[in-house]
Amino acid sequence: MTGWRPNGDQIRAGALAGADLSRFDLQGFHFREADLRGASFAGSILREVDLWAADLTGADLTGANLRLATFKGAKLPGARLAGADLWSADLKVADLSGAILSECNLAQAELAGATCRGADFSGAELYYADLRLADLENANLGRADGRLAKLEEAVLIGANLREANFSGASFKRARLATADLAGAYLREANFREADLIRADFRGAEVADAFFGQATLDGTVMPDGTIESAALRHWAPPPEPDADEVG
Repeated sequence: MTGWRPNGDQIRAGALAGADLSRFDLQGFHFREADLRGASFAGSILREVDLWAADLTGADLTGANLRLATFKGAKLPGARLAGADLWSADLKVADLSGAILSECNLAQAELAGATCRGADFSGAELYYADLRLADLENANLGRADGRLAKLEEAVLIGANLREANFSGASFKRARLATADLAGAYLREANFREADLIRADFRGAEVADAFFGQATLDGTVMPDGTIESAALRHWAPPPEPDADEVG
């Protein structure tokens, strides 16, 4: 069903559940604690908009300009943000459970403490994003660009990071049990004290990555071998000499 088109007074009032605000210019508006459930902001300009603690459950923000927007404490379960520009947006402690953020720009965004269980970040730009203490259990980060991202103490149990680029990222004390990191680029990443039980690193690039004090048990290393012993850095076993092979 097509949403209703609000007028200026209705927009300022903030009771916009189910409203059609697609392709609106709402830069600088304030929607603090507003009811925006199921509303559509597809293709809208929401740069620097204040959505603190707003309810955006099931909202459509596909392709929206949300640069520097504030979503701190906002509710976005099931929201659609594919292709949105969230550069340097504040999503601290927001609820993004099951949200779709594929191919969106989250470079330098703040998602510390956010709940992102089952969210889709596939192909997203997460350069230098702050995901400390975020709950990313079963989230899809396949092909994401998370260079230098901060994921200290984040929960990534069962998460998909296949073919993602998290070079230089910090996973210190993060929980990555059963996570899929096959084919990921993890050069100089820090896994200090991380839980890597049954994580899969097959085909991943882990040159100069640090694994000091990480928990490895049934962990699949880049060459397919199973590792359960402590290590600081991983290197493939040396190739046997030709004389030994003979």
